[in-house]
Amino acid sequence: MGVHVVEYNIEKVIDFLNKEESLAKINPMLLEIKVLYQKNNEKGEDIFRVNYQQYKGIWPVANRDFVSVAVKFRESADKKYIGTKACNYPHPEVKGVVRGEIYIGGYIISKVDETHTKIVYISDADLKGMIPGMVKNTLSEKQGDIASKVGYIMKKEGL
Repeated sequence: MGVHVVEYNIEKVIDFLNKEESLAKINPMLLEIKVLYQKNNEKGEDIFRVNYQQYKGIWPVANRDFVSVAVKFRESADKKYIGTKACNYPHPEVKGVVRGEIYIGGYIISKVDETHTKIVYISDADLKGMIPGMVKNTLSEKQGDIASKVGYIMKKEGL
């Protein structure tokens, strides 16, 4: 889990996190993301999505992939949730890549004030297979840093 406050209003943060390409920018381990299914609400906003994601393994560990459902819920103008969980959507396994399982993941995005937004990133997954303790610790550290990278990447992109 990671918590970070960024110097951007909540709408800009939500727009940034709604883009698949943004996820690859804040997590350099992400090699591929594909939307397998998407449902929009009456306003045309994406509220439900099935994703395929593949992440680079840290030597000597093989790449991992996940098939998960992502649900987006706007509680109020001041708070949005993006939650993910593994699902059984049919997507073929890739040879040499281990299919992991996301127990829970996602973001809680909260307005602090007009120019600041708090981002809470949550991730709990079973990477499956044999993974050395050192690699697990490195991966946990990298996942915990995800929230802190959002503001940095947004600034770098000139948003």
